[in-house]
This record gives sequence, C-alpha cells and structure tokens, in this order.
Amino acid sequence: MTLARMAIAACLLALAGPAIASEVAEAQRGIDSIGVLYDVDAPFGQRALSLSLVRRDGDGFVYETYSRGLGLARLVISSDALESTRFVLDEDGMVQPLGYLCRSCDGRKDGLVEIAYDPDASLAVYSEKEELLEFGLDMRAMDRKSWEIQTMLDIAAGRPLDVEPTLEGGKLKLYSSERLGNETLSTRAGELQTRKYRRQREGSDNFQYLWYARELGWLPARWEIWRKDRRTVIIEAYEFAWGEDAALAMRADWLK
Repeated sequence: MTLARMAIAACLLALAGPAIASEVAEAQRGIDSIGVLYDVDAPFGQRALSLSLVRRDGDGFVYETYSRGLGLARLVISSDALESTRFVLDEDGMVQPLGYLCRSCDGRKDGLVEIAYDPDASLAVYSEKEELLEFGLDMRAMDRKSWEIQTMLDIAAGRPLDVEPTLEGGKLKLYSSERLGNETLSTRAGELQTRKYRRQREGSDNFQYLWYARELGWLPARWEIWRKDRRTVIIEAYEFAWGEDAALAMRADWLK
C-alpha cells in the first residue's frame, strides 16, 4: 500500500471510529422493550403465558412472565403465577441481576421465592419460606430469568453459550446448551427465523429444545421440554409487540 493510500485509509478509519464505537456501545446496552404471548400445552392442562421485557428506572430493566391455567388447569395452576427479575447491563453489556421473584410458579399454587443480589459483596441471598441461603457470585451465578436475558444477548452478539450456574430450588445447578442449527419456524406469530439449541442440566436426563427467534430479539419462540425421551411440554409464541407501551398494553389486555 502506498503512503497516500495509507493516509487515506487512516483518515477513513478515524472518521469511522466514533461510529463503530457507537454501534458497539449501542449493542452492549441495546435492549428494546417487547411483549410476547405464548400457548402452553402441558400434561396438567392448557396454559397461557405472557412475557414482557421493559426498561425501568433509567438504565434498569424488568423481565417477567405471568402464567395462568385455562379450563380445568386452573384447579392446579395459580391464575397469577409470576416470575420476575430486575437487572442492569454492566459496562461490557452483560447482565447484572438486582433481584428475583417467583410467586406461585413451577406449578405450585402457593409459595414465594426471592433472591437478593449484593454485587459489592459478591453475594446472592436465596429465601423461601423460613429458609435463607447465601451463594457466592464468583461463578457468575444468577437466577434463571437473568440467564434467559444473558442467553438472548449472547446469541445476538454471536457469542457461544457458556455453562449457566443457575440459582434454582435453593441449589446451584449447572446448565449447558448445544447449538443445533438454524430453522424457519412456522407459528401463529408468523414465519420466524430461529436458532435451535438443546439445553440440559448437569446430572439430569431431561432436556429442552429451544428456538430463539430473530424477530423476537432472540427471545425464545418455542420451547419443548423432554422427560425420559418423551416430549411433555410445548410452549410456542402466537403474538408479540415491540415498544414499552405496546408490550405493557398487550400484557394488561391479556391479564383481564
């Protein structure tokens, strides 16, 4: 390359630098608000699921799902089951959880699970009924909803999915995911371009298939839960809306 061309290239790089840096910074902090509605087909009856991811308190976010039973399933599933996590993104664009709540979820009609995070002390405190447990955060342990967001960000950034140290049921459980390829998924929400993964907990024969959709910001468009080589639960998106107002309005209408 001649000196003249090198000079021109340097000038172009200098001009492009701020734009590139801006794109990187935007990718790190860029989470858009979205709401998604799902059908759930499970052995204990038909359910419906509402997911919302919205910005709160400046740089903070709230990611939560409501689940309710339909028909006879309402006898065994609370109509207001809620699972929620609050988080921010750190300077590297990674999830920093602030607090987790699980009320009447996992098929139980009662019960409350909370996780409080103290990043300064690198500590998470798990509470359920009278039980209090402390976990160190040196392994990057998080609740499962925070891991769902981190997975979404990793897929969007093209990063391989790492082992997930997950605080669940008063224990630290390790999950891993294997990418199976790309797939066009036909749903009631439309034709969705997805990346399919197989997810499994260490020491368990049960596993999940998940289809993460580009059109949903890489949130799942479909889950399949398999136990003893039998598919037991199917969760699939049928409607979604982008933007905080639209997402909250859709959820409010769904909750009526």
